[in-house]
Amino acid sequence: MNKLDLFFRTLIAVIYLGIVILASSAPVIQEINGYPAGESIYAAFSPVCHQYPTRSLWWFERPWALCARCSSAYFAIALSAVFLSVRQPYWRRVLIGLTLIALAAIDPVLQLLGLYESTNVLRLFTGILGGAGAFLTLYPIPITIREGFK
Repeated sequence: MNKLDLFFRTLIAVIYLGIVILASSAPVIQEINGYPAGESIYAAFSPVCHQYPTRSLWWFERPWALCARCSSAYFAIALSAVFLSVRQPYWRRVLIGLTLIALAAIDPVLQLLGLYESTNVLRLFTGILGGAGAFLTLYPIPITIREGFK
């Protein structure tokens, strides 16, 4: 792993871990300071997540600012930046990444069709799959351009 790769992986891990920490801090801030403290965090994340309370993780009897699936997806991107190898050819990483994303999409699609009601445990699992898939699909692009699409 070269210095540029290490820099980008560290940056990705810090940013996405920071997103999860910020989302999980909204209920903590409200617990300490009372309502409406923390509402700006909920508002900041509302464009990227539905924030349904029944589909979110909870602390102090309040939901996080991201649902369980989004929280675990962002956390998985951070972990993937630290632990996943991108030494395979680009087409193979994209194939694996898109497969993981497709597997992650099965649960919300089946739920949308009304076939069943998902659980937060399943949402956490599918978020991890989707986050790892997103990292594998999107991260290697700067590296492969530099290496000539090997």
